[in-house]
Amino acid sequence: MSTNTQEKKIDDMEWTLFDRFIYGGLGHGYFCLPTNLVRIIFTVIFPPIATILKYLKISETFPYITSESLTNLFNNIDDIVYAFILTALFYIPGLIYGLSNLKCAETSGVGDGEITREDFEMVQDLTMLDIKNHFKKIKQRKDIIKKI
Repeated sequence: MSTNTQEKKIDDMEWTLFDRFIYGGLGHGYFCLPTNLVRIIFTVIFPPIATILKYLKISETFPYITSESLTNLFNNIDDIVYAFILTALFYIPGLIYGLSNLKCAETSGVGDGEITREDFEMVQDLTMLDIKNHFKKIKQRKDIIKKI
């Protein structure tokens, strides 16, 4: 299969997992990373960090850690100690507990009043056709820019 044919197949979202693996499709498209990748890495290194970061509300302005965030941290000290105890039990229980505390940014507000259940379900109703249409629009924009 020629390179141009393969690139067209990837651009049209008609590729298979085999095509991506064999022909290096990661270089042709988009590569998404989780929004909380740093938290996942720190959690794997030291699982109680996930619980600490869950309760430590860091402000966007200086000073980043306020008395409110420390109060919230100390109010939930029992959960943090629990994570330390589970980690002391051969690491794996603490890792599972720490990773279960992490939530995706899209679902973190569901049930907390930030994001409604209807908004969340609307995102869940996306189909492969919606994704293909999105990439077609991007490709059309690229073609317009190339013509200019």
